[in-house]
Amino acid sequence: HNLNLKSGYDGVTCEIVHPIVPCKRPSPAAQAANFGNVVLVALRNPLTAFPSYQQEKAEKYHNAKEQVTKEEWISFRDQYVGNSTHSPLFQEWKEFILEWRNMDKYHVAMYLAHEEWADETKGVALVTKFARVLREEGFPVQYHTDDLACLWHKNILQSAIQKKKKHEDEGRYVPEYTE
Repeated sequence: HNLNLKSGYDGVTCEIVHPIVPCKRPSPAAQAANFGNVVLVALRNPLTAFPSYQQEKAEKYHNAKEQVTKEEWISFRDQYVGNSTHSPLFQEWKEFILEWRNMDKYHVAMYLAHEEWADETKGVALVTKFARVLREEGFPVQYHTDDLACLWHKNILQSAIQKKKKHEDEGRYVPEYTE
């Protein structure tokens, strides 16, 4: 998404929710002239990413209103996640990280781990570092560093707690893996 912010700064966000699939596209390095050289790479642990991709796909393309069944998850897991000798999705996930890490035209200033956003121990540190990187790159951060913990708690942690409770109330299961 291209953002033309009221502050006069331009920003770009990329969102990938589902699915990790090979595609023909220009590499990010081919687009370097359009962007700054510092990037923030959003990551998600494959243990939570793969079930999330499957769920998002079911909601977007099949109008699913509830969590996919355990049987659907197991079928998806066995076909796409694979095992220790063959895992197409894990390979794509790994190639994404390596692609960004190895590009000469960009510098990864920070990895933003999805699971850390709502972690009571790591969340404030993540938001504080994120704000520091943005400031260093000349983006305005409207809040003082001392306020970030409160903002994180009210806006990120509380939202995560509500989402988790909603999923529990709906009786959602936690997708399982095999060895």
